[in-house]
Amino acid sequence: MSVLPNDTIKIIAESAGISNLADEIASQLASDVEYRIREIAQEAIKFMKHSKRDHLSTDDINNALGLRNIEQLYGYNCSSPNDHTLLKFQKTTTTTQAIYYLNDREMTFQEIASQPLPKVPRDPSLSAHWLALEGVQPLIPQNPSPYEIEEHYKNLNKKFKSEKALQLEQQAQALLAQQNKGIINEKPNANHMIVYGGGSSMGTLNGINTVLGGHNLQKQDPSIPGIHTLPPNTSTVVKPTVKHVLSKEIQMFYEKITNSVKSDNQKLFDAALYSLKSDSSLHQLLPYFINFISVQVTQNLTNLDLLNRLMKMTQAILESKHLKPELYLHQLMPSILTCLVGKKLCNSPSENHWELRDFAARLVSFVCRKFGDAYSSLQGRITKTLVQTLHDTTKPLTTHYGAIVGLAGLGRNVIQFLLLPYIPKYYKLLEPELNNLSNPIKSMEANKVLNSIIDATGKFLIWVSEGENILSVLDLKDNNNTKTSSKKPISLPIITEFSRENILKTLKIQYQSLFDLFGEKLLAYIKPDCDSESMIF
Repeated sequence: MSVLPNDTIKIIAESAGISNLADEIASQLASDVEYRIREIAQEAIKFMKHSKRDHLSTDDINNALGLRNIEQLYGYNCSSPNDHTLLKFQKTTTTTQAIYYLNDREMTFQEIASQPLPKVPRDPSLSAHWLALEGVQPLIPQNPSPYEIEEHYKNLNKKFKSEKALQLEQQAQALLAQQNKGIINEKPNANHMIVYGGGSSMGTLNGINTVLGGHNLQKQDPSIPGIHTLPPNTSTVVKPTVKHVLSKEIQMFYEKITNSVKSDNQKLFDAALYSLKSDSSLHQLLPYFINFISVQVTQNLTNLDLLNRLMKMTQAILESKHLKPELYLHQLMPSILTCLVGKKLCNSPSENHWELRDFAARLVSFVCRKFGDAYSSLQGRITKTLVQTLHDTTKPLTTHYGAIVGLAGLGRNVIQFLLLPYIPKYYKLLEPELNNLSNPIKSMEANKVLNSIIDATGKFLIWVSEGENILSVLDLKDNNNTKTSSKKPISLPIITEFSRENILKTLKIQYQSLFDLFGEKLLAYIKPDCDSESMIF
């Protein structure tokens, strides 16, 4: 018979949503509750005795509850260890049952007024910190340290290895169980063996290797067929997939920008370009913009209007002072070079795709000037690509045009040492197409290529002459040999230093062959206007 009445248990059950509780169940629950209460009381008495006290306090009850992993009581505490009158329950008897209650202490207004005021709570405050800047997590106390990150990855690696080992062990046990029953019959190949019941230990090992796909549970000789081993120092690093979460507002902004590029609304497109140049909060969207440009260029190689818009979008990203596109040049440069040396960038040859190629050449020059110091091999790799494209005679003339204007925009040294020496040889290949009456489109393309070569040569002559007449400049540098013998073969001197004198020596030999090819077309660059003196390559 329990001390707790069954009615108490039924009331508690009804408060928990259980109605019509049977008397037998209530009696059993009462016995169990009494046992638990006695157990907690005994633990609380132990805390009281170890504290050298003779009065049981609510702190002792809370400690006992915490020892049993039970939630502590709220609203009862020991405010004064010497005053136990507040903790004593008073008993009063009603007509039905006895009620226990706490006798609250009566206080006067004078006692309340004389008490010290409580401490003023702190004002709520918010602090912000950067989780990552341009994909790099700053080392601040709010972010995990590199040691914690390393430990996290080590734990993931250990968990992965343990799960893999457990899986392999289960497969091996299943294979051995089947082998003992004599039901294994694998098809033979170069690395596997046929294993039958009662076979040798070597057959068993090869059978296990067949099922596990080359993963061994024991170290074996790597020369044994079918046994694949890894070096002892091989370690596997498992990196979890990290999702890049963008807010809904950022996603809507991305859709607005991409839709403005695809639409024909010029005002909306200009506003998008201005935002890309001036907005300082687009670093999260930069990889998505780069990917958008790359995908759209690949999928719309004949849509000239869209390609022009994509290159202007690229220019806005490159000119932005807040973004860092140098981290994504490996994805951006293929799109620019495609618009520069692409075989066909429009549906009709009559469309002005030449302007797109010129614009792409200016972008390549801008990229090399802005990021050439940070990436020393950038201009060299671009130059090598364009030179190989120009020397490839199987490429169309439109591609050669892009390679020429691209090389011309990379600077005077590229023009002198890579473009000018190849012009006489290339002109022999180009000359039959200049007056091709049977194919006027190809003739027009050949004239475009010729004009680009003349323009690159003329700009180089303007730079060398420094505003003077190029003929007088060349004569001043070599007065002793004004008349060269036609019998002697002309050979270019070896340049060991990039100085103006060495450049003029080489140019004096090259100029005669260039004048024989282009004739009066170079006269426009021999006496340049005043405004052309400030041209910078």
